[in-house]
Amino acid sequence: MRHIGAGLGLLALLGAARVAPVAAQVCAGLPPLRERPFRVTASAASYTYATALGVSLTAGRAIYGTLGFGRTRDSELDASTYPLSLEIGADIPVGAHGVFLCPLISGAVSFGPDDFELMQESFRYEDWAVGLGLAAVVMRARRISVLVAGSVRAALLTGTYWPTGYKAADGDPGWSQTGNYWLASLSVGIELNQTVTLRPGVTVPFRVTYPADAWFASPFGRKPDEISLGVAVSIGLGRRSRAVK
Repeated sequence: MRHIGAGLGLLALLGAARVAPVAAQVCAGLPPLRERPFRVTASAASYTYATALGVSLTAGRAIYGTLGFGRTRDSELDASTYPLSLEIGADIPVGAHGVFLCPLISGAVSFGPDDFELMQESFRYEDWAVGLGLAAVVMRARRISVLVAGSVRAALLTGTYWPTGYKAADGDPGWSQTGNYWLASLSVGIELNQTVTLRPGVTVPFRVTYPADAWFASPFGRKPDEISLGVAVSIGLGRRSRAVK
């Protein structure tokens, strides 16, 4: 009964306990790293009840790695979660017409919420995903280019719960529940002067499967099928001695 009660409380969370979406690359609407080897990205997302902010650093070329950190907050419940994520992927050109195929693998650990208004417990979430995306450059001019991209990923989410007064550092293993879901995303990247990119986008979870009495919060808000609208701004840094065509 204690676990079920905790579950009902957490499922009322608007998503402060959810892990933030990983940054992705070409197939998330960001240009490839052919001219500039580094990229810093700031992002914001809106859910029904929560807001999420994040920042990430990407490095690489055809194969890249992205390290991200963020904060998701439900101001109504005074609950915050802090996700740390790592993604590794590849931008594979398909032909010579600006089309890319993008396999990826990612992992994230999300800390919190701790001792928030609704409950006085502590939580941690782990999210592992594999995915595949497709992107195409639909316009390319001297100072501006437009990229349309979409991706689908399958993920495994594990939530761990510690009752009041216990922490992982105390040696208590806590109680864990595991579920899985799919996440589809669609975005448009508008790149200016091969440096700054504005990327609005939408993410849609589907085929969400959790135990019926799951007591950890959905990663998408108070309901497991919440759609998220977001925007990101990225800046390319550095310049290669010889651009890769």
